[in-house]
Amino acid sequence: MQPTRRPAPPPARSAELRRARRRLAPARRAEQLLDVAERLFAEQDYGSTSIEQIAVAAGVTRPVVYDRFGSKDGIYLACLRRARTQLEESMFTAMAGLEPGPDQLRRGAEAYFGFVESNPQRWRVLFGGGAAVSGAIAEEAVRLRFGTEARFAEMMRTVAPHASEARRRGLAHAIGGAAHQLAQWWLRTPELSRGAVVDSYCDFAWPAILALATRASAS
Repeated sequence: MQPTRRPAPPPARSAELRRARRRLAPARRAEQLLDVAERLFAEQDYGSTSIEQIAVAAGVTRPVVYDRFGSKDGIYLACLRRARTQLEESMFTAMAGLEPGPDQLRRGAEAYFGFVESNPQRWRVLFGGGAAVSGAIAEEAVRLRFGTEARFAEMMRTVAPHASEARRRGLAHAIGGAAHQLAQWWLRTPELSRGAVVDSYCDFAWPAILALATRASAS
C-alpha cells in the first residue's frame, strides 16, 4: 500500500507561510540586520557595501532597512555603537572590583583580546571597517573611541594621582592605539596564543603607566 502523501498547501497558503517566516519581532529584526550589515562591512568595507546588498542578504526589502536605520550611515553607526558597547562591557566588567594595578590592567587586556579572538569580524568593523567614512559618521566613530579612552584615563587617576588629566588622556590614547595595532598584527599571526599577546601588551602598557606616575610625582 502506497503511503498517503500530504497535499502541498495552495499557493496563497504557501505565500502566507513564507511571510510568517520572514516576520520577526522588531528587536530581533534589528539585530538580524546589524549582523548582516556587520558581515558585509567587514568583508567589503563601508564604501563597497550598499543598502541593497544588506537587504538582499537579510531577505528583506530596502524599505525595511531604511525604516529601521534611516540610511547606510545609520546602520553603520548602529554597528559601531553595538560593538563598542559590547567591548566596553567586556573590559570594564573584567576590571571591576580590582585594585588599580597590573592585575587589573591584565584583566582588561584579556577581555579586549578575547573580544578580538571571538569576534574578529565585529572588531574589524569597529576599528578597520570605516576607512572610507568621512564627515559626521567619522566624527562619531572618533567620539566613541575617545569615550572608551576617557574611562581608562579616569581609572589611571588612582595610580597616577599627580598627573594632569591631559597627560592621562594622552597615555590612554597611546596605549589604546597600541592595543589596536597589536590586535591587527595578531589577526595576521594566528599561531600566537592570546596569552602571549596579552603579555606583550602588558609589558608595554604597565611600565608606561608607572612612568607617568613617577614623573608626575617628581614634578
